[in-house]
Amino acid sequence: MVGGMMNFTINGRAVDPDRIDTRAALNTFEEWEFVNSSMMDHRMHIHTNPFQVVEPDGGVARSWKDMILVPTGDRVRVRTVFRDFVGAAMYHCHILDHEDLGMMGRLEIA
Repeated sequence: MVGGMMNFTINGRAVDPDRIDTRAALNTFEEWEFVNSSMMDHRMHIHTNPFQVVEPDGGVARSWKDMILVPTGDRVRVRTVFRDFVGAAMYHCHILDHEDLGMMGRLEIA
């Protein structure tokens, strides 16, 4: 909360179209953890890269997903593979009001 208003950020930063927030190498995989310390649920989405939920399911990867709900006060770990696409992509909360208020990051795959 900032000045009585919700602060919609990822890793404490609002979107900046001129900034690259995350870099990934083509043909690699990464595990990301979405941590929701806000007072609202968020539906997280990574453009061009489906992912598998690793936790909270005890490390058992599940089917490929396009979006995952991260409830308030919870965390979700996902595994994604960077293949078939080189260039800029976005990751963001799929609730459009949250995205429009800055809850988005820029990903560069090279």
